[in-house]
Amino acid sequence: MRRIKIKEIALESGVSRATVDRVLNNRAGVRPRTRVAVETAMRRLAAPDSTGGFRGRPFDAVLRLGGGMAQQCRDAMASYLSAGCRLYDMFQQDEDAILAHIDELAEAADRPLIVAVKDTSRMRSRLSKLRRAGKTVIAMVTDLASDSRDAFVGIDNRAAGQAAAFIVGRSLGERPTSVGVVLGDYAFRCHQDREIGFRSTLRDRFPKVVLAAEAHGEDNPDRTYEETLGMLQKHPAISAIYNVSGGNAGLARAVKEADRVDDIMIISHEVNDVTLPLLHDGVFDYLIAQDPALLISEAAKIAAAAVGDSAGGRILDFFVHTCYNIPEYARPFQQ
Repeated sequence: MRRIKIKEIALESGVSRATVDRVLNNRAGVRPRTRVAVETAMRRLAAPDSTGGFRGRPFDAVLRLGGGMAQQCRDAMASYLSAGCRLYDMFQQDEDAILAHIDELAEAADRPLIVAVKDTSRMRSRLSKLRRAGKTVIAMVTDLASDSRDAFVGIDNRAAGQAAAFIVGRSLGERPTSVGVVLGDYAFRCHQDREIGFRSTLRDRFPKVVLAAEAHGEDNPDRTYEETLGMLQKHPAISAIYNVSGGNAGLARAVKEADRVDDIMIISHEVNDVTLPLLHDGVFDYLIAQDPALLISEAAKIAAAAVGDSAGGRILDFFVHTCYNIPEYARPFQQ
């Protein structure tokens, strides 16, 4: 077996050569998670490469996402699963079920954990405990409190909400008009940030646009349908709706049933097998999105190479899509 150099271990584990030297010589002053990262890197470098190209530490992903995004992340995870990574798809699961899975993963401190979960007190407490035990935690899509994760990978969700407000305001803001917003769950920080960005930008830049009503869809298509239909019946003058969350099939159903497809602007998130047909059919006008495969790959890079304060994070670009600029990753949904 070849002799592994300190610089290789440092590069693989994401720490300095001096830190690697302290671990190799069992010196004091090395945090548990750093020691785990260095030892894991040494084992990985010593082993044959059978990962199909992924050379990072195997990680676990616990993702509570909307249906369309969940499927895209499952597809993006396929190559990582063959390298020993594991995916727990928690679509529409409650917090007890999600915490149960996280508890099962707690003992493997050398396996980073990627999560897309609600930012609740119970979740923060559990993830903070894992980090103290040496586990690297990466929040993806929706951020968490800084003490419960090492890094965040996702878009600037407040800016996404601001972009939605800008589109609405520039399109409709020359005359007094009213708009509605479909909310998800404030425990998802991405939902909260999007709404804050939307509200604040309308208020500051487009005072003639009044946010007249909210529909609480909670990422559920049936609930979104009921809430949106009720909102449209109570506020028939609404000329635009911004959906900060999921449940897009329910939103579309409500707009169709209210016979508002031709005279209401709809802005939502993600380009997937649910939203793309709605965009092509003219039910939705704009979709704000990022590449789900890039989310997974950037989170995997952090899991593979970074520990502690060096983990940082990745704020990804997002794009506004119409039926005329479909992203490459979504083209299979057109077939």
